[in-house]
Amino acid sequence: AEYAFTMKVTEKCDIYSFGVVLLELVTGQCAIQPLEKGGDLVNLVRRTMNSMTPNSQVFDSRLDLNSKRVVEEMTLVMKIALFCTSESPLDRPSMREVISMLIDARASSCDSFSSPASESPIKDDSSFRL
Repeated sequence: AEYAFTMKVTEKCDIYSFGVVLLELVTGQCAIQPLEKGGDLVNLVRRTMNSMTPNSQVFDSRLDLNSKRVVEEMTLVMKIALFCTSESPLDRPSMREVISMLIDARASSCDSFSSPASESPIKDDSSFRL
């Protein structure tokens, strides 16, 4: 949408788009939403996060919402996605910062809960660093 108005493609447009994709993954919903839900996924999620509605209601039902670790990690990813989709391009993070935040979100949810070996994080995160 931003590109349509400004006709400029910038890294900050890409960051916004990446944030929308993250929201689609976490919620399992389409980027375009009915007008009564805000017209787009960013507005819908923002509205839900700002209301008294429990955050778990906005997550994709295919996620294991009984797992505290999953809910914590997905909440962090959702916050990163909302940061990426800030209205002002100047308020959006760089892709380097986004990757760092995603790695931290994964690490913090793994640190918070003891997990079986099958759920252990990837040993070598260096391949993801820029």
